[in-house]
Amino acid sequence: MPRNFARRIWAGISRPRGIEVRPGGMRRERLDDYAEALALAEAGEQALAGGVIRRAGSGRKRILVLGHGPSFSPRLAEYALGLAQRLGYGLVFLNVGSPGSQAADGQMDSYLRESFARRAGEEARPWLLLATDRGLEAGHVVRFGDTPAEVEGLCRDLHRVELILSEPGEGARLEGRATSALFTVD
Repeated sequence: MPRNFARRIWAGISRPRGIEVRPGGMRRERLDDYAEALALAEAGEQALAGGVIRRAGSGRKRILVLGHGPSFSPRLAEYALGLAQRLGYGLVFLNVGSPGSQAADGQMDSYLRESFARRAGEEARPWLLLATDRGLEAGHVVRFGDTPAEVEGLCRDLHRVELILSEPGEGARLEGRATSALFTVD
C-alpha cells in the first residue's frame, strides 16, 4: 500500500470533531500505520484495520487512556471503548496524581494519595464494567509523579501500548515525549 494511503483515507472520511493525531517519539511509518488503521476502523472496515495493525506484530495490544486528575471525561472513555472494540485492543485506564510533598511524618501525603487512588478507582469502575460487558480486556492503574514520566514508565512496563488517548490538556503535557501514537479527544 502506498505510504500516503492514510492521508487519503482521512481526507475522504469525516473525522469525529475534536480528534487530533500527534506524533510521539516513534518512527513515521508506525504512525502512518496507526492513522491508516484508525481511519479504516472509523469507516467500518475492521478487518482491514486489523490487518494493518497485525503487520506491526502480534499479541494483545493496548490503548492507554489518560485521565484528567482522578477522572475520565465521558467522551474520552466512550471513544476509547469504541476504538478498542473496533481494533480488538485491550484498555488501560491511567490516573496520575501529583507526587506530593516530602513531609517529615508522611501521614498527610499518605492520606491524600489514598484519597486520590480511591476516587480514581470509583471514577474508572463504570468504564471497566462497560469494557467487560463489551468483551474487552481492561484494567486501571494509579500512579503518582510527573505525568509524562509516569506514562512513559507504564508504556515501558506493559510493552504493548500502541495508542495513547487523552484530553487536550493532558495531551499537551505529553507532546514530544509520548512513546506511542498520541490522540487527543475533546
